[in-house]
Amino acid sequence: MDMSQLMFRDGLMDGERVLVTGGGTGLGKEMAEGFLKLGAEVHICGRRGGVCEETAEALMSAHGGKVVAHGCDIRVAEAINDMTDQIWMNHGPLTGLVNNAAGNFISRTEDLSIRG
Repeated sequence: MDMSQLMFRDGLMDGERVLVTGGGTGLGKEMAEGFLKLGAEVHICGRRGGVCEETAEALMSAHGGKVVAHGCDIRVAEAINDMTDQIWMNHGPLTGLVNNAAGNFISRTEDLSIRG
């Protein structure tokens, strides 16, 4: 059953531009698909750019719309800056972010490393 059809009106996210980190697989892929079905332009990123490319093609084949893949390791601050600069220059500003990519284990916040 497609929950997006039960809970949200068609076109709810028309005109929105959303970035889903870790969007090539798993929950990130599922969230990206949901945003796409609701009309958003979706950008997905992950360390494995090829996986993101495959996911983008599969989602667009299944649902139409626009999904843009970015190979990006979000543990590298400069890589994030480069990716977001490219999105802004080529597509426009983001209106949403799902920070799905993760690899941290249970730890106190102050003990977390910015490098994952």
